[in-house]
Amino acid sequence: MRVRFTQPTRAVTGAFTGALLMATMGFGNSTASAVPGELTPTSGAGSVTTGMGVLKMSLRTGMLSAKSSATVLARARMMLTRNRIVKIARAQIGDKYSAGSTGPNAFDCSGFTSYVYRSATGKTIARTSWTQYDAVTKVPRTKVMPGDLVFFFKRGVHHVGLYVGRGKMVHAARPQDGVEIVNLSGDWYKQHLSGYGRFLPAV
Repeated sequence: MRVRFTQPTRAVTGAFTGALLMATMGFGNSTASAVPGELTPTSGAGSVTTGMGVLKMSLRTGMLSAKSSATVLARARMMLTRNRIVKIARAQIGDKYSAGSTGPNAFDCSGFTSYVYRSATGKTIARTSWTQYDAVTKVPRTKVMPGDLVFFFKRGVHHVGLYVGRGKMVHAARPQDGVEIVNLSGDWYKQHLSGYGRFLPAV
C-alpha cells in the first residue's frame, strides 16, 4: 500500500489499526489506496464483484475524528462479516443436497443460505427462497457484493444461492450435485435470474 504523507504523521494504534489490517488481510488480494477518511470497496462489476474485495483505505494525515474512526471500524467489521459468510459457504462445498434440510451436513437451497447466515452472523433469516427474496434489499448486478444472495425463476423465485465473488455463487440445487460452486455466466443462470439481494448493509 502506498500512502504519501505531506505533513508529520501521528501513529494510529489500538483497535482502529487492527480493524484496518484485518479488513484488508481478511479479504485478501486487495488493493489499497489513500483516500481521505474512508474504507470502502470500489463499486462496479469489475471490482466488488471480483469477490474478495478491492478495498480503498485512507489515513488522513494527523488526528482522525472520533466520527470517522467509528465509520471505518463499522465498515471494517462489515467486511469481516462478509468474508466470514463466504468462507462458511465455501466450506460446505461437497455436502449433500436434501429437500427440507438446513444443515450442517445436508441442505436444500434456502436451507443452505439460512445456515450460512446463521453460522456467520448469529442471526436467523427467512427460511424459504421466496421469503428471503421478500426480506432482502434488492441490488443491481453492478452493486452485488460477496455475501449477497442470488435468486432464480423470475415468476416464482424458487431458488437461491450465495454470491461469493468473481461472478460465482455457491448453492445447493440437486441431489446429484450437492453443494457446489458455479459460474453465473452460464446460460441457464442468465436466463432464469430473478435478481440479487442483501441482508447486510453495504460497506
